Amino acid sequence: MRFDDRLLTVLNLPAEDRHDAAVRWRQLVDLVARAGSNGSSPVVTDALEAIRNEAPQVDESLRAAAARSVAALPLPLGLLEYFASDSLTVSAPVLAAATLEMGQWNVLHAAADQETRGFIETLHPALKSVPEHEVTPPQLQPNRTAPDSAEPFVSPSLHELVERIERRRRLGSAQIEPSDSATEQEPPSLFRWECGPGGEIAWVEGAPRGPLIGRSIAKAIESDGDRIDPDVVRSFGRRAPFRDAMLAVAGGGPVSGEWKISGVPAFEPADGRFAGYRGVALRETPAPPASPNASSIPDALSDPDSLRELVHEIKTPLNAIIGFAEIIEGQYLGPADRGYRDRAAEIVRQARTLLTAIDDLDFAAKVHSATGGPGERVDLGAVVERAAEELRTVAQKHTAEVEISRIRRGVVAAAEPELADRLLIRLFEALTKRTEAGERLQLSVEQGADGARISITRPKALRGLSDTELFESELRGDGLAALFPLRLTRGLARVAGGDVVGSRDSFSLVLPRG
Repeated sequence: MRFDDRLLTVLNLPAEDRHDAAVRWRQLVDLVARAGSNGSSPVVTDALEAIRNEAPQVDESLRAAAARSVAALPLPLGLLEYFASDSLTVSAPVLAAATLEMGQWNVLHAAADQETRGFIETLHPALKSVPEHEVTPPQLQPNRTAPDSAEPFVSPSLHELVERIERRRRLGSAQIEPSDSATEQEPPSLFRWECGPGGEIAWVEGAPRGPLIGRSIAKAIESDGDRIDPDVVRSFGRRAPFRDAMLAVAGGGPVSGEWKISGVPAFEPADGRFAGYRGVALRETPAPPASPNASSIPDALSDPDSLRELVHEIKTPLNAIIGFAEIIEGQYLGPADRGYRDRAAEIVRQARTLLTAIDDLDFAAKVHSATGGPGERVDLGAVVERAAEELRTVAQKHTAEVEISRIRRGVVAAAEPELADRLLIRLFEALTKRTEAGERLQLSVEQGADGARISITRPKALRGLSDTELFESELRGDGLAALFPLRLTRGLARVAGGDVVGSRDSFSLVLPRG
């Protein structure tokens, strides 16, 4: 049977219910992914139209599974364009595995939503500078041949994210209290750089290029105030990564002074040849003095729109991590050792836990922005009653039991109702993960001296642990999986102006009195 005939057969299959429709959709994706030289046929065009139109009726988890299963194939651009238009949860593995020319990336970039565009820009930073009117759609065809000049990719580091947070904080302070010198350009405190196989820096972003272009990381420099850490030179010779090494730039310009420079080696994907280094450089900037009237509780939601933008910036590299780890775990680009696959699965699990927490923070900012900030009130007894069915479902999932009878009404907290609902669910989920089979957790609502409270019985596995062990000690291995959700819940509660506190027999979600 010819390829088009097989595709027509699937297109003509009846879809009498949601399950049949999902099966047919998955088969269409698998066939179009293997279109090869048939990628421009009218039948493939019809199949792509059906894939786009029917995708909303297919569960996201099934669409994501389909994307992972075809990620290693030379996909037609039309199918890649569909995946780019879907949610980042679905598209990340496919986009992470794709090797396209810049014009083709432009097409995907134009089809994507804001979050997916950020992901694509992380993979290919040059796309940020290409005006949309210059995008020229290439012909529909399979594309997996690496271009002669592959676009460099530097994964955003934790240092870079922290720097973004600091920049936003400084910007917010400047908007509130303008300085007489606000018109003066602030010297950069971070720049990204790349060098070729000879070691000379050839590309810089975030700082004036003149004093940096041509500077070598492969040779020791100690003249006229210029200096490169010898560890960088040794690492370059071994093609090894380096971190927080010292770079000194002489002169009185905006980039003069000492920098902490980090870099990783890059290799050509086609033949493995050494291609140079990619990295970032940071320098410390003095923090502004704290205001004597500053609140002891950080008002993280004072600028919810800026916070939501920052959340999306963090989600982009986190989704990239998930996408790459899923490719390793599923062996979509070839066989991988069992140890690597197990580690990749753990990375996916922990990254999704963190992604849930980031979504909670985004939700808190959205609710705070929509309600206009302070003034919301909620009855915590009503919160527990609304969540009762979901709490029972969570407990059942972990073979535990929950007692939520005789919940007191009239305990009012100063909090958005939707945020209080989510905080309760997150705290209960964090605690039920530590219960033993058949263990019973009891909920109570009370007015405490420190605020309105929802208290939940402390699981046996957490009894005897101090607050320092629970919330402050360094987490590794099993401890990370066990206590990280509880710490994240406490962090979200503090963003809302509340807290999660422990006693000998329980944990309490404490919110300000209403």
